Amino acid sequence: MQDIRTLLRHYHGEHSSKREVARLLQLSPGTVRNYLRRASAAGLSWPLPEHLTDAELEALLFPHSGCISSRPQPDWTQVHQQLSRKGMTLERIWYDWIQAYPDGYSYGYFCACYKRWCRAQKITMRIHHKAGERLYVDFAGKRMEVIDPHTGNVTKAQIFVATMGGSNYTYVEAVPDQTLRSWIEAHVRCLRFLGGVPKIIVCDNLKAAVTRADRKAPVFNTTYADFARYYDLTLMAARVQKPQDKAPVEAEVKHSTTHILTRLESRQFFSITELNQAIAPLLDQLNRTPFQKKAGSRLSQFEELDLPAMNPLPAEPYGFREWKKLKVNMNYHVHANGCYYSVPYRYAHQRLDVMISDHLVVCYYQNKELARHARLPGKGRYSTVASHMPEHHRRYQDRERILRLARSVGPDTLRLIELVLERRKHQEQGFCSAKGILGLRERYANERLEQACGYALLLGKRAQNYPSVSSILKHGRDQHLEETSTPPPVVHKNLRGGAYYAKSNL
Repeated sequence: MQDIRTLLRHYHGEHSSKREVARLLQLSPGTVRNYLRRASAAGLSWPLPEHLTDAELEALLFPHSGCISSRPQPDWTQVHQQLSRKGMTLERIWYDWIQAYPDGYSYGYFCACYKRWCRAQKITMRIHHKAGERLYVDFAGKRMEVIDPHTGNVTKAQIFVATMGGSNYTYVEAVPDQTLRSWIEAHVRCLRFLGGVPKIIVCDNLKAAVTRADRKAPVFNTTYADFARYYDLTLMAARVQKPQDKAPVEAEVKHSTTHILTRLESRQFFSITELNQAIAPLLDQLNRTPFQKKAGSRLSQFEELDLPAMNPLPAEPYGFREWKKLKVNMNYHVHANGCYYSVPYRYAHQRLDVMISDHLVVCYYQNKELARHARLPGKGRYSTVASHMPEHHRRYQDRERILRLARSVGPDTLRLIELVLERRKHQEQGFCSAKGILGLRERYANERLEQACGYALLLGKRAQNYPSVSSILKHGRDQHLEETSTPPPVVHKNLRGGAYYAKSNL
């Protein structure tokens, strides 16, 4: 209004041109013409009435804007805080308010005023954080060095950061890498730290979480989706290269880097556990630090808003389990993590969904559980359920056919095949190895296969399998069998022989 008073004084009182007034007040010529046109329409010139206030001048020049209503005004700060509660809507708040103030605004004008207040407060309206609804997760860009105390090798630990959208309550943890196991186990520990389960987890498009990024229908990793089903929550992925979709965790990554990681970078850590022990007190301090522009802290806001609205944790935490698509071998066993697990023989050559946990291996076909096994340690071991095998006569028909083929090659081959079949708890487990040995006839002659099997029998139990026989033939060791199988005679003066003792008996 002071600029408009100056404009009227220069134009009407001192007869300056519109262009001169615009240059003097650093306004555009169009703005000067607009103000003069409004003053003319309001019947104003220079000098202005002596007792005309700025508010009255504004009302004369802009009659339809900035009018001060005599009706009661809602407390917009309190309205905004109430919207953070579970199930609360603007319509419900307006209904309660209009009952107390019947002369208040209509619902539509109430919403328009609230949006205008939000714009003035610089509060985004695109993402509205409901209490206990969303947990935002991400990895920090900064990594921390961890020194191996035995070798001195330095590795870079990843920093997992999670924050609640309603209260900004934050969780920070160091993990060895960004693999699927580290990702899932960090989530499990985060939920235990929070003491409840949110409705939604919003993540980035890293490989451990999303197998195919899509704006409308991203495909989540099978194990990550299984984790979400276990805790009865929903997964959401931010759009690619759109950090604003997970703005709360982006801000907390910055805060945790400044207030936690930067304070620890001058120290040396010799394990992930030691690093997390150093992070814990600084994280607690960050969550208890009062906000600068509103009351409370992350912890107090979490306990007041988020925690009461979150679902309870299940009795047992989620155990890491990996899902794979695997094909059943001809011996109706699935090869999973180095060992073999049986399924009903009718599903041979089918592709199954196999769940592999630290203790169990479970096979599914079209969401139907076919087999459940205790996970075997080591490599190459078999877990076979008797009910999964075909009928008795079919098993022995295969055995007789294999032994008949081995007999046609030679006695050493027959003996080796019998040992391969007898060594397994169930002979069907040795069918693949036996058929592989007999299949070497196609590449090598029967004579060489017979010699190789004889050599394997001499070498002992560890060589009596398909890889060893194949290696003997590949490197031609079977052709030197006669040279190595007969050791040279040992001559020594202390060796007297049978003749000496025969003489002494006489």
